[in-house]
This record gives sequence, C-alpha cells and structure tokens, in this order.
Amino acid sequence: MNRTRFALLIVGVLFHLVYLWSIFDIYFVSPLVHGMSTHKSCDHPPAKRLVLIVGDGQRADKTFGKIKHPATEEYDYLSPYLRSIVLNEGTYGISHTRMPTESRPGHVALIAGFYEDVSAVTKGWKENPVDFDSAFNQSVHTYSFGSPDILPMFADGASERDKVDTWMYGHEFEDFTQSSIELDTFVFNHVYQLFHNSTLDSALDKQIRQDGNIFFLHLLGTDTAGHAYRPYSTEYYDNIINTDKQLEKLVPKINKFFGDNDTAFIFTADHGMSDFGSHGDGHPDNTRTPLICWGAGIKKPEFLDTPNEDPEGYMNEWNLPYVKRHDVNQADISTLMSYLIGSPYAANSVGELPLEFIDDDPLNKLNGLYANSLTIVEQYLVKQSEVSQSQLTFKPFESFQQISIEDHKRRIEDLLSQLAKDYDEKGEEIAIDLIKNLSSLALEGLSYLQKYNWLLLRSIVTLGFIGWIAYSFIVFLSLFVVKRDHTVEHNFLSIAFFGGITVSLNYLLFYQKSPLMYYLYGGFPIFFWYEIYARHTVLFHGLLRFFKGIPAYKVTLIIGFIVVVFECITYGYFNRQIFSVIFVFLGLYPAIVGPISVGRLLAWTITCICMSSFTLFDAVKVESLRQILSGGILILVLSISGFVYILKTSTALKDTFTKAIILLQIGSVVLALYTTQKAVLSLQSREGLPRDCQVIGWANLIFTLIGFPLLHHLRPNKDYRLRCLIIFLVFAPTFIILTISFESFFYALFSLTIVQWIEIEAGFLKEEIYSKHGADHNESHNQWIQLLRLAVIGFFFLQVAFFGTGNVVSISSFSLDSVYRLLPIFDPFPMGALLMVKLIIPYVLLSTGLGIMTHKLEVAPFAISTLIISISDILSLNFFFLVKTEGSWLDIGVTISNYCLAILSSLFMLILELVSNILLSGVEVPDIKKTLKVIESLQFEGYDDILKESSVLSADDSPIAARVRRSTRKDIKYTR
Repeated sequence: MNRTRFALLIVGVLFHLVYLWSIFDIYFVSPLVHGMSTHKSCDHPPAKRLVLIVGDGQRADKTFGKIKHPATEEYDYLSPYLRSIVLNEGTYGISHTRMPTESRPGHVALIAGFYEDVSAVTKGWKENPVDFDSAFNQSVHTYSFGSPDILPMFADGASERDKVDTWMYGHEFEDFTQSSIELDTFVFNHVYQLFHNSTLDSALDKQIRQDGNIFFLHLLGTDTAGHAYRPYSTEYYDNIINTDKQLEKLVPKINKFFGDNDTAFIFTADHGMSDFGSHGDGHPDNTRTPLICWGAGIKKPEFLDTPNEDPEGYMNEWNLPYVKRHDVNQADISTLMSYLIGSPYAANSVGELPLEFIDDDPLNKLNGLYANSLTIVEQYLVKQSEVSQSQLTFKPFESFQQISIEDHKRRIEDLLSQLAKDYDEKGEEIAIDLIKNLSSLALEGLSYLQKYNWLLLRSIVTLGFIGWIAYSFIVFLSLFVVKRDHTVEHNFLSIAFFGGITVSLNYLLFYQKSPLMYYLYGGFPIFFWYEIYARHTVLFHGLLRFFKGIPAYKVTLIIGFIVVVFECITYGYFNRQIFSVIFVFLGLYPAIVGPISVGRLLAWTITCICMSSFTLFDAVKVESLRQILSGGILILVLSISGFVYILKTSTALKDTFTKAIILLQIGSVVLALYTTQKAVLSLQSREGLPRDCQVIGWANLIFTLIGFPLLHHLRPNKDYRLRCLIIFLVFAPTFIILTISFESFFYALFSLTIVQWIEIEAGFLKEEIYSKHGADHNESHNQWIQLLRLAVIGFFFLQVAFFGTGNVVSISSFSLDSVYRLLPIFDPFPMGALLMVKLIIPYVLLSTGLGIMTHKLEVAPFAISTLIISISDILSLNFFFLVKTEGSWLDIGVTISNYCLAILSSLFMLILELVSNILLSGVEVPDIKKTLKVIESLQFEGYDDILKESSVLSADDSPIAARVRRSTRKDIKYTR
C-alpha cells in the first residue's frame, strides 16, 4: 500500500475515533454534582411509612376512563377500586413525564427527583452511570419488589449496602409470548411473604415497623402486555384489572398488619404507551400517567362547583368533572415521598413539592417547600465552585449577579418568620412565589454552568472537521490526480505560527484541568491546517487537473450540487420524504449525464420510484403477514429469474454441484417463508412460538449464512453474475425471518438498484470510449467527473443501506417484534445481535456492487473510498451541530446515532471495499477498456463493426483474447 495512503488511513481512523467521542465530552457530560448538604423535608412527618406502587407503562386514560373490553364487550372502568379512592379518600391528578418516556428515566425521576442524566446514554441500561441520591437512599429502609431491570439501580447506588432490599424474578419470566400477569403476581406474593416472615423473625419485624420505611412495588405486567399486544388489547386491560384487584386486597392487609392508618400510598406510572405499543417520545399517551395518593398525610378529594377545564376532551370518559385534579411533574413525586415520611430530600432532586396533595399545617408545608428550594440552590453553588475554579476568567450567572442568593434567602426567611407569628393567606402566596422563583433561577443557573465551555469546544471540533476534509482531499489529489511530487513548504514562519497556537491552546486546557481527550481534539485541527498550508500547491494543481476543461461556472455548479445533496441527505434523516425526492432525481440522472437506451432508462426510473415510495409510508408499522409473504415471494421470483438467466447465458451453472447448491438456497427461501408464516400466525393468536418454527428458523439462518458459503468455497466459480446471485441468496432467508412489514421489498429492490446502477455507469464509459477510441481515455476529464458522481451516489446508497431497514422503510423494523420468531424471551444482547445482522446485510450488497463497479470501470483501487472519505464529513459536521440533549430518548438517541453513523460512514467505505475483495475473490469481471485495447492492437478492417458488437464481447465470460479471436477469425482481413 502507498505510504501516503497508509498515513491517511492511520490519521483518518484516529481522527474519527477521537472525534466520535467528542459529542459525549461536550453534550453528554453529567450535570450531576456531589458534595451537597442535604435538607430535611420536615420535622414532624404526617406518615410513618410509604407504599409506592408503579404500574409500568400504565396510561392515565386507561386507568381513569370507562373502557369497552374487547373480550367481554362490557363497557366499564378497569380500575374501580382506585376510582373509589379518587372519589372518597385521596387526591389525584396526572403526572407529566418528561422525555425520554422510558422505564429507567421514569423511575429515576420518580424516586431520585431528577430527570435522567443524559450521560446515561453512554452507559449500561441497568447500571448506575453515575452515583446519585434517591428517596430510597434517604429513607430508613426500603423494601423493593419487581423487575431486575429497575430495582438494582437504586439498591446498588444506596449509601449503605443493606439500605435497600430487593426481591426480583429472573429474566426468563419476561416472556413476551406468555401471560404477563404472572410478573405482578410474583410481586404481591413476595410482599405477603415478607409480612409473614416478620411474624417468625423478631428482628425483621422490628425493622419493618420502623418509621420512615418505604415499600416499592414495581409492576411490569402492563408494560409487557402493551409491548406484546398493544395498549388496547385484552391482555393490557386484564393487567390493569388485575393490578386494581390486587391493590384492593393489599391496602387493608397493610393497615391491619401495622395496626394503624399511618401509611401513605402513592400509585403512579413511569410512562404511558402509544397505540403502537411503544414509548420514548413526547406523545401525550406516553407523557400522561396516573397519580393517585391516599392515606396518612394526603388530602381528601376536593369537589368543585364548576367542572375541571378539559378543552381537549381528554377526560370525557372519566366522569370525574367535579373532583379537583392536581397535575404535577414527575420529579415532584420524589419530594412528596420524602415529605410524607420526613426524610431529607434527595441531594440531586430538582422536583417541586406538590403542596396541593399534602394534608398538614400550612407553615410546615412552606418550610418543606423552602427546604426543597435550598436543595436545588445547593447544587448550583457546588457546580459554580467547580466551574469557576477551572477558568482563566469566569462570568457568573447574570440573574444571581443582580440579586444574590443570600438576598433571596434573607427575604424568604424573613417572610417565613413573620408568618410563624401572624399567618395569613396573602403572605403564604407571596412566600410560595418567592420560593418557587429561587428554585427556577437555580435551575437556570445549573443549565448555564453546564454549557459554559461549549463555545470553545465546538469551535475546536468545527475547525478539526473542516481541516480533515481539506487534508484528505489533498491526499486524494496527490494519489490519483496529480501523481507527482510537489514541494512541501515547511518554513520557520509557519512552524512558529502553528507552534505558538499549540502552546497557547495546551496551556488553556491545562489550566482548565481538561481531560486528555480535549488535547487530542485540539491537536488534530492544528496538524491538519499545518499540512494544508504546507501542501497548498498540491491542492492548487490538483484542482486544476481534476476540473480540466470544465468552465468555472460548471465547477461552481458541481460543488454547489454536492453540498446540496449532502444537506438533503442530512435533513433526510429527520424528514424521510427528502429521500423520496433524491430518489426521483436519481431516476432521471442517466438522461442528463449521457446517452442511454429508452428501455434501460425506463427500468431504472421505475426502480428508483419504487425505492422512493418507502419513505412516503408511515414510519411506524405493525406486523403484516401479507407484506412479509409478498416481499418474500418477490425475492423468490428474482432468485429463480436470476438462476434461469445465468443458466441460459453462461456456462457457470454447467457444474452440477454448484447448480444443486443454488437450488437448495432457493429452497431455503421457501422454507423461511413457511416457518415465518407459521410463527407469525401462532404469535398473533397468543399461542406462543411453536418449537419447530424456532428450531427450523435458527437452523435455516445459521446454515444459509455459514453452510452454503462454505459449500460454494469448495468449488468456486469465476462468473461475477453467479457470485452476485449466491450472495443475494445467502442473506435472503435471514432477511425474511427478521421482517415485520415490507423490508423484504426493500431487500429485493435495493439489489435491483445496485445491479442497474453498475450497468448504467458501464454504459456511459462505453459510449465515451466509442466516441473517443483514438484518444487517451485515462486522461479524459469525464473520468474524474464520473468518479465524483460514483462517490456521491455511492455515499447516498450507503445511507440508504442503513436506513433501508429502519427509517426509510419502517422504524418498527428496529423493533423487537422481528426477533420474537427466534427469541421469544427477552434477552437484549442476542436480540440486539440479530437486529445488527439485519442492518449489516444491505451493506454487504452495496460492497459487492462497488467491488464489481471498480473492476468493470477499471477505477483505481480505493479511489472511490478515498474520495468519499474526503467529502463525507460534510455530513458529520452537520450532525455535530444537530445533536440534542433534551427530548425523548428516541430523539436524543437518533441524533447520536446520526452523528456516529455519519462519522463512521467514511470508515465504512474502507471496510466495504475490503469486504468486496473477499466476496469477489477469484471473480473475473469483463473490463471495457481492456477489451478495447486488445481490439485496437489488432488494427483490422471492420474495426467499427467490432466496436458496435463489443457489448456482446463484454458479456462473454471467456478470456479477452479468445473473444477477440473468435470474432475476427471468420471474415476479417488483417492489415499488419
């Protein structure tokens, strides 16, 4: 490998891996601080203990509303017991969750009082990515029952090892094909078992009866049923009914066990669920969860003279218009829990104490609210100290410059002292406003401090990306365009200038106590811009040669067009219809670029229009057996058609062994269709996954991916068309098994698109050679324009290859529904591995196509990938500034994924060319230029006639010289 190219690869890999992590150091640094003093919520708690019940994934409207049960056809309330609580004993409302509406951040908000640390996206789902305080940690003791996905978060992060006890079922219980009620039955049974054990163990009995304990019941059944069967299903409703019945039994047993009525109860949910059986985004069905509180320290229901305002009609089926509803933010529940049992507020809590739920002395409530505010202020002060100590100059938060925190506190404390002597409602309202204002300003200040160094870091990264784009393009020009040495200018002035910048930047980072990665972020742009200056002559001469013979206005149009395409691809990630527009224009490009037959143009345009239609459908799909089978049948038809075509036009299938294996591969497609149909019907009828479907499905997947390629390797064939068919059939069964809607159509059409693209570009080259057969084809400026076109279209196909099984076709293709036919029991790692296999398959198809294109057009090895590397980070730079730190985990995760995909896509091109070299090892691809050179070397009469028939020669799989000799032997007279 050329030393210059090798250096580019090393620098490129290091640069992209380092800058891949930059978004996590800039956008996803934990906002949590440590070392704060805690503030006790109240001195005289209204409750001795608290029971928190979380119905995972339980929607507010399904909890309160009157619902028609799909199985019994009865129109009734699913939770009559909880409804009686709302009407007679407690206070209710809606808990508004914040995105991401997922189980982990929902429980963190409920129990710890802060909204999920965004840095958690880089850490394990079940692990604590950072140490945080929680209401459980501040309780005297917590007894928790439920899912192994939730309970360890709070048990492992407790200040004392035995502070939080857990009773969890195994992961094997989380079977999406079985009744999820058993998950909740486990929870209630173990609560009863704990109470029973305490009667046999005096130490346990004494521990349980301590004041300040929390009992946490995590009920996963509703969420599991909603994912598997949707939140309008019999299974989902039955779980809600079961929860209500179990609570009706549990509450009186708890009161009887403790022999008092000093227990506070809170029922809520971590998130809701959309009608598609998913959650994560900000849809109201996901963010509105029930909140019902009753027992010690909780207000009784308040009845209104006029009904609750409900402009949306959301509460029409609740029939609670005159019961006052108090809505809260989800993090507020943590503060309510702490206040009810008198424990200190969780140190990282940002929730606001919901006074409307509390039945206590008004002054006690105000003091509790003030202590809540001081908890937030404490976090601000610690964060300010951390940031200010690491800055050369520090600009404090402006609002606290105008009125200091001490002035805020003094005014509030004076008012509270006055109210303690002479309490009045007007003074209470003023105190509440002042306390809430202090909390709000402290939260704004925390956000300001969190983003304090963003400008510096983002500027460094931006210069790094622009420098890399220019540097890598210079390397491309030196390797493939200029091909001769130019003076590299290393003078004292440039060394002194860039050296001074290096010293200054490193000193600043050192003073700020920056981590090692920050030095790397700063080092790359300095290196790139130094090299750009030193090699500017290569850039100048290379551009002149690259665009030789092209007017300046056309060069401007070409560059502008490339930028527009990349910008369209960028926004296509967010607005899928843009990909449709790109495909429509792509369908017309052959008519603009050069001459092409009407039939080929029509076929290409139709294929592109079909590809464009995928992005016009709803991005969220549900399982459709009709679409699965239709797509599978299309794959089967293409496979048989390809087999027949090769059988008629080539000698490649004369080998009986190869022919037999191909027929077996076609049979494996039929088998995949059969097992998939049987599995889908069984799962949809709630009968579970048939064992034979699971076994045959796994056997088919493994043998088609491993067994058939090994068999072909025993007797390889050099025909490139046959190799393409083999590769197509290797992945077809796997794709069918993992399809939930019409992804199989994408697989078939994407393959057709690549094949036609190869033939179209080969046709353009033929026409150019025929029109200039006496010229030096290698020096034609059209060669570089074609290479640039291949790079841009290839990069677009690279994006389509990824999103073709995701956003372009269907977001639901990333859903676990597609792996239930192989793994019905929840296990994230093998399930994720299967989804990754599905995502990689289109890349393999694209790598095969690019490999054939490189050989057929006699493009210099790695020229396409090197050019793509040099321009692809236009996309990365776009996504760097589009990263989100707020919103749903889906939104946050998508922006992270987009950035990672963009920054790795250039490296993917290297991998794709390496993969294509392996997949096409030993394959002979007819080369247009070599065929022409052999013909020209013979110099005979009838030369032009041979040129017209060269397309026939190119399709022949015989050696080039033999093809020419057969064509000339009959009637051509040589003129040597």
